[in-house]
Amino acid sequence: MHKTSTLITLLTTVSYIPPALATYTLIDNYDPSNWFSKFHFWDQKDPTNGFVQYKSLSSAASTGLIAIDTTSTTIPAIYMGDDHTTKDPRGRASVRISSKKSYNHGLFIFDIEHSPGGICGTWPAFWLLSDSGKWPVGGEIDIFEGANDDKHNKMTLHTSPGCAIQNTGFSGQLDTSNCDVDAPGQGKNMGCGIKHREVRGQETFGQGMNKGGGGVWATEWTSNDIRIYHWHRANVPSDIGAGKPMPEKWGIPVAKFAGGCEIDRYFKNLNIIFNIAFCGDWAGAAWNGSVECKNKAGSCEEWVRENPGAFRDAYWMVRSVKVYQEGGEKKEMVKRGWLTDQWKKSLNWSGMNKGGSTGTHSWKRDEEERIEKRGLRSWFGRQWKKFYEAIGGTDGTGDLPNNPFQKRDEMVGIEKTGLGDCK
Repeated sequence: MHKTSTLITLLTTVSYIPPALATYTLIDNYDPSNWFSKFHFWDQKDPTNGFVQYKSLSSAASTGLIAIDTTSTTIPAIYMGDDHTTKDPRGRASVRISSKKSYNHGLFIFDIEHSPGGICGTWPAFWLLSDSGKWPVGGEIDIFEGANDDKHNKMTLHTSPGCAIQNTGFSGQLDTSNCDVDAPGQGKNMGCGIKHREVRGQETFGQGMNKGGGGVWATEWTSNDIRIYHWHRANVPSDIGAGKPMPEKWGIPVAKFAGGCEIDRYFKNLNIIFNIAFCGDWAGAAWNGSVECKNKAGSCEEWVRENPGAFRDAYWMVRSVKVYQEGGEKKEMVKRGWLTDQWKKSLNWSGMNKGGSTGTHSWKRDEEERIEKRGLRSWFGRQWKKFYEAIGGTDGTGDLPNNPFQKRDEMVGIEKTGLGDCK
């Protein structure tokens, strides 16, 4: 009985790495002070066949499509809109921007005061898109997207073949599970999608969301999975406002993409993108699927072309986009400190460490004998290997240790440097 409980204690202690180890450090802050200098403006044909003309930075600025707004709230925000006064047979003037910097992993926090969604003919989005090759090579993560009069946000991954997700670990509703844009049994380019559940009075897309002052979206991208969180303005966690995000405290994400996809194989070098499209492959194709929209005009393009005033509210008001990544030296110290602490606890709780110290070799020799006698050595070694692999540790040769005693000198070194006390 004692041996069994000891094994359970050790398993819980050694093989579990708490989410708190993901200590995030701010590396990029896109806000009104630098926004337009950190993005490229796309001014080519819309890749999704929209009825839209994307404008360059200079053209968008001179025609009032972009600005820094300091009047709507006490917090300055970036305005990005469309031409809502002109009838143009070539398509409605708008913007599509892409960050000059690309990323591999990170925590992306989007503070959105107003979005263009929920209007017939519109197809707005912000997402992460790879610059690694022909789409969908490198992957795409759609964080906020919808078309026409949608009231609830849709989140999607787009990949090449071989990536799929499981229907577990999130509060949203699974639409499709195969992330391959050519997956059999799914519509063309659909990918794997999760949508917010439809709850009256809690719209996550369109004018209902805007009335509450917008909200915050957070996307956590790691080697294990991709998670998306959302809060209405009144419910944003205080740690986000404090600039010290702690995803481990946020509860269940609205979307979690995991289970059948090797994330690092399918997602790399992603840029942040915002746009306001009209009609095209989604909003145009889905036009007749909305009773409200199809009653306005015979086609999406007709409505968008002839009714510029309908798009007065089709604009972004963005307070900031903040990108965090796990913090270099501090992260390593926290990992090592937690490692040492858990090593101590595992021995104390199992009754193996009578001396109360991890700073000498003598107790390690005694414990090696005790572990050997109890038959725990091989089990402990396997757990140690899993633990060290999870935190990225090696033995200096690039190989993982086979058992804890190969690490005894390093453990002493950690204690001597004081890193064991770094929390």
